Amino acid sequence: MLIKHIALLSPIYITFFWSLVFFIQFGKKDNPKYNLGIFMVVAFLLYCSHAIFFSKLYYLYAYIECVYIFSMLSIYPLYYNYLLLLSTDRLNLKKKILRFVPAVSFGLIALLMTLILTHDDRILYVKEILINRNLKGLNFNSLIGIKGIIFFLSRGFFLIQVVFFGIKGVQLANKHNIQIEEYYSNTEGKTLHWVRLISVIIIVAAIASITFTFIGRSYFSQNEVSLLIPSVIFSFFFFIIGIKGNHQVQVNTDFEGEVFIDFEDVKNDQNDKLKKQLINLFEVNKIYQSVDLRIVTVSEILNTNRTYISKLINDEFEMNFNEFVNKYRIEDAKLLLTDKNPEVYTLEYIAEKSGFASVGSFSRVFKSLSGQTPGKFREKFTKQ
Repeated sequence: MLIKHIALLSPIYITFFWSLVFFIQFGKKDNPKYNLGIFMVVAFLLYCSHAIFFSKLYYLYAYIECVYIFSMLSIYPLYYNYLLLLSTDRLNLKKKILRFVPAVSFGLIALLMTLILTHDDRILYVKEILINRNLKGLNFNSLIGIKGIIFFLSRGFFLIQVVFFGIKGVQLANKHNIQIEEYYSNTEGKTLHWVRLISVIIIVAAIASITFTFIGRSYFSQNEVSLLIPSVIFSFFFFIIGIKGNHQVQVNTDFEGEVFIDFEDVKNDQNDKLKKQLINLFEVNKIYQSVDLRIVTVSEILNTNRTYISKLINDEFEMNFNEFVNKYRIEDAKLLLTDKNPEVYTLEYIAEKSGFASVGSFSRVFKSLSGQTPGKFREKFTKQ
């Protein structure tokens, strides 16, 4: 009994906790986190109805099955809306509404069918279709049969949503990350690399959902310990989203309204001149030491367009803006690490002096470019 309660209540507690965090701590002042709070509330409703079912309150569940179906089909559209809001401060209202049409439609139909059925038919529907999956002797021309068809269609549509929004989420995250690395020198907390992890969890959740649908709820009703499997998977899923969402920074990467300068239209002598000015800005003025350096700042100093500077760096140096800046920062850091008295400089000081926002960011970039951590690099130099 204790295991059953843990299995049923874990996702409820986690989603309730994160919904409170996002609503109380941030509210409407942070649109993405507010939307994530709504996501957690819907997930909370989903698992409350789930707990009612496995608590064998079948008569009550027959009435709130519409809540289960609505919340089930709203989860992934809300998740995708959250990702959209991280990179832009507005959503296409028409597309936003269309994403929730299946959830509202299936939910209302399920509610209407429940109200039409008699008390005995509601109990029969839950036991024969949802629990025992006794479909062979079922008359699909009856109201119970039609309601069963609606339920299985909603489950099928849910699996389609998982695949569709999982792929769309990764595509959106990749596009966002490219824009961020072309715009910011410090990308800590701004990129959406964690979305890939979430996508893997989504796939695992989808496989689990398909498996659980195939097995049937009767198995989990009779083997209460097995409830821990879906509970652990989905609890971990919502916990990770909560953790990442709490630390994620909203970054508007919409650059509409900027005048784009075609790289091909600029004369070679102008291109060479701007390239020399760019190098001078980094090698002499050491602008890369500014922690909050953005490509817009560079373009304003050089009195040109952001898109042109980005194109210049991409084509002439074969790297994006973030990589270009970090190259100079790491070279600066190496000079400090190989100082005659290296112990004088802490990693915190070196990171700050080189232009990194944190030691963690500095260490990560240093290792990716040098193949070793700053500490190992300094230790190797000291021994030599």
